[in-house]
Amino acid sequence: MRKLDNFWLSNESWYHWTESGARVINDDAPLEAQESYKRYLEQAKAAEDSVKSGRSMD
Repeated sequence: MRKLDNFWLSNESWYHWTESGARVINDDAPLEAQESYKRYLEQAKAAEDSVKSGRSMD
């Protein structure tokens, strides 16, 4: 299993919680945090797609 990119979570001022309970990056977060969030979303989608298709993420 691969480790998800969670750098964007290292500073609580970089993200906020939505009403549905999801964490979302703030527009004013540093570029590195925004890039980390983008990679996190890509990794999460790939993991979800892998589970749906029955493939391993290794």
